[in-house]
Amino acid sequence: MIKVQPIVDGPRVSGTAPPSVSVVIPCYNYGRYLRACVESVLTQKGVRVDVTIVDDASTDDSVSVAEALCADDDRVTLRRHSSNQGHIVTFNDALACATADFVVKMDADDLLTRGSLARSAHLLRSFPTVAFVYGHPQSFSGEPPTDVYLRERNWSIWAGNEWIEHIIRRGHNVIMQPEVMMRRSALELAGGHSAEIPEASDLHLWLRLASVGSVGRVNGPVQGLYRIHDQSMQRTIHSGYLSDLKARRTAFDLFLGASSLNVEDSDGMRVRAHRALARDARRLAVRARDLGAEHTEPVAEYRALAEALDPRKTYRSLASAAKRSRFFRRIDPGRPYRNLEDRILWRRWRRFGI
Repeated sequence: MIKVQPIVDGPRVSGTAPPSVSVVIPCYNYGRYLRACVESVLTQKGVRVDVTIVDDASTDDSVSVAEALCADDDRVTLRRHSSNQGHIVTFNDALACATADFVVKMDADDLLTRGSLARSAHLLRSFPTVAFVYGHPQSFSGEPPTDVYLRERNWSIWAGNEWIEHIIRRGHNVIMQPEVMMRRSALELAGGHSAEIPEASDLHLWLRLASVGSVGRVNGPVQGLYRIHDQSMQRTIHSGYLSDLKARRTAFDLFLGASSLNVEDSDGMRVRAHRALARDARRLAVRARDLGAEHTEPVAEYRALAEALDPRKTYRSLASAAKRSRFFRRIDPGRPYRNLEDRILWRRWRRFGI
């Protein structure tokens, strides 16, 4: 049962100045995308924005692009690292540059949609206990889409622990990032990205933010555009499903093991998180069989991880399934159900964000 608090339009906030939003953009060798990213911020209506670009000693034309943007618009500021510090340090340096009440961190290859910041800021202004708000992100490759859906339906508000429980049971990060706006006071309480978990530092940050406040979502419109390309971190240093599974396990364990955070039933949540990740590992092994990729995917590692995470179950059936004939695999009645399950999960995420 998905419990949400829908609000058709939200409380009106009248007689006040436009909300101020600090947008921080860590950048390393993304000069070819940087201008479009910054322009998607500067053209936002209904908010006052300032933009800080933190360049991590790029070797391409990122700095010259950033300097031109600063010269064109005094709302843009550039900070430079004299030597490469890595993405976690750069992320945190960027977040530390935020001065407005509301903060957005964007990767330099992503984009905002029209009206995104005003929609998120409206929710944060209306609900002072909300630590961060997100919406639906649309991924793309090549040219940015021009026909994105922008109609706002309603809002969802979860208590922080309730949202954490949803994420624990799903076992996944449901957020890509350009669709998020954070309350700076909540960010200061939660802290920035953790160097202990570089591969899933975003997931770890969202969980920590939810531990210090409520979580909101703008339902309906696409709030951010997430670019997929061969040089993105998800395709390079953080690539691979097995690596992602292990990173998520570390992120959940690190979060739930922090005694300073306000999390109810952390031991029970850890068990549920491990079971969700074991389910994912088993699903990946079965998917490899569906695709005939048993010899190219780390099926044995998926099985071992699943058994370690959820000792209640064994997955010997995978070994026997891998020996089935090609004919039997083609008529496997479980495959259509697995495809249907994937579609249902996607539709739930699209509509509810969890």
